[in-house]
Amino acid sequence: MPAKLNKVFVYGTLLQGESRCSFLSDCKLLKTLEIPGTLYDTKRGYPAAVFDEGSRNTVAGELYIMDNPDNKIAELDVVEDVDSGLFKKVILKHNGEEFISYEAARLLKEYVKPINQVKTGSWRRHLSLSFHDPLGFALNFEDRQKYLYRESLTSDSEGSIYIAGDVPLLVTAPHASVHKRMGKLKRQEFYTGALSVMLHSLTGCHALYTNRLMESDPNYYDDSTFKVRLSEIAKKNDIKCLVDLHGTGAEKEYDVYPGVGMDKEFLLEHTNCLNEIEHQASLTDISIGGLDIFPAAKQMTVTKFAARVLDVPSIQLEINRRLREPENRPDDFMKLVKFLKGFIDNLSYLVG
Repeated sequence: MPAKLNKVFVYGTLLQGESRCSFLSDCKLLKTLEIPGTLYDTKRGYPAAVFDEGSRNTVAGELYIMDNPDNKIAELDVVEDVDSGLFKKVILKHNGEEFISYEAARLLKEYVKPINQVKTGSWRRHLSLSFHDPLGFALNFEDRQKYLYRESLTSDSEGSIYIAGDVPLLVTAPHASVHKRMGKLKRQEFYTGALSVMLHSLTGCHALYTNRLMESDPNYYDDSTFKVRLSEIAKKNDIKCLVDLHGTGAEKEYDVYPGVGMDKEFLLEHTNCLNEIEHQASLTDISIGGLDIFPAAKQMTVTKFAARVLDVPSIQLEINRRLREPENRPDDFMKLVKFLKGFIDNLSYLVG
């Protein structure tokens, strides 16, 4: 294996938040990729890919950089059981980059058949840990994310991570990492990044969250790389609605505060979205605060930008810290996940 290869592409249980992501705890997430090939369900709780440059299918995953590639590759060889023939190590080339990955070997060949193909090419959409253990997923995700909170961008990393969905809705978390506003650092809003990825898995929405220190606060300034990325995603995928996740302190009275402008203008006449929020809140015992507390209109917020510049109906959701502490208040976190999932599931019908 050439020594220069210090990046690894993963697509299953090693993804951030998934069951074995701790094996990459000393690696840094650079970006998401879709690599030509086919993904298969092994029926063992993990997938296997077969990469093929000529394939019309793609395998969705994450690209990591390894600080100590020799040791890490040796460790991953054991994790993937290379010696016994479960997986085999391969070198992939994509858009001018080279990196390693692991694909199905001799012991998994019986599963490499059309009946086991994961049509979406995405393990997150097929059998994510968040389907049956949202608490475990969130804790895993945040445990990885915290190492990147104060790290600045590098030449080969992206300050925001995008996960492509299959419904025209976008959930964003622009404060999932530390950011600068008026020259001062502002802390991350815990678990908003994890929630955006979970909602992608649970509903099929697109997700965009920050995972490095943002020199320009995406929710305060328009000269933000986050908003550039957001614009590209919205146009390419004909996004019909944006939900922007944020966090409030635990001292606030209510659980969730919607932000839709001073006169609901950011909904672009889709005020029925507010009725759906109230409906889902009644089903999940979530308390909703007033529209005037966080109107999302005072600065150049993501919600204002999406509505005014991109003509996309948008809503900011400020979530109380009480509901964003799965380690201390698991029941409240599960209540929040149920509320958000129900709301996102029904948005397609409201704005389509």
